[in-house]
Amino acid sequence: MCDDQTVNYKRHIGGGHYVSVTTGFYCVDFRKFFIPYGQHDVKPTRKGVALRIYEWAEMRKMIDSINNDYPALGTAFPCYMQDDHNNQESAFQCSECFPFGAVV
Repeated sequence: MCDDQTVNYKRHIGGGHYVSVTTGFYCVDFRKFFIPYGQHDVKPTRKGVALRIYEWAEMRKMIDSINNDYPALGTAFPCYMQDDHNNQESAFQCSECFPFGAVV
């Protein structure tokens, strides 16, 4: 990656939790978010963990060991693959996929 590139990546990973990577912060941030009363934008809470890049790389190396030691984690699949997500209306009612309500 070149030094002149900016990174602003944020992905919803379930419930009110997001993972993000941003230029200027040398870490992968896993954090819970919420919407303050009367507002519309999600805001971060203090609940979360930021892994330094080398910690993230070490954790990625351990994924196979974790899946072998804890098979339930290795075979888990996201809620959107459940039968109750077979249409858009029922998927929008999932509080795990849409913790802050459906986006209109």
